[in-house]
Amino acid sequence: MTNISFGSTYRIPVSQWGINNTKKLQLKNFISSNNGIVTKGKDSCALVSISDKKDMNFIRKLKKLGFFEYEMFEGEKIPKESLEEYIKNIVKSK
Repeated sequence: MTNISFGSTYRIPVSQWGINNTKKLQLKNFISSNNGIVTKGKDSCALVSISDKKDMNFIRKLKKLGFFEYEMFEGEKIPKESLEEYIKNIVKSK
């Protein structure tokens, strides 16, 4: 049962302690390769939704880049166009 993951939609703050511009660029490339988006503005976040079976590999690569803060939500393969709205609705309902 420990290998089962019900969350596969992520919100990763781009500005974290110890993250320089090179790592931010690497994160943007990594997220875009996984069909995600990076929001703009003061509190920019990377948003991505992947299949459950890729969760552990995704987290491993994220930590390798130096990003240890992230939120994981339930939901799999949310279309890129509706990721922001989907996460806003989940955060509102908490």
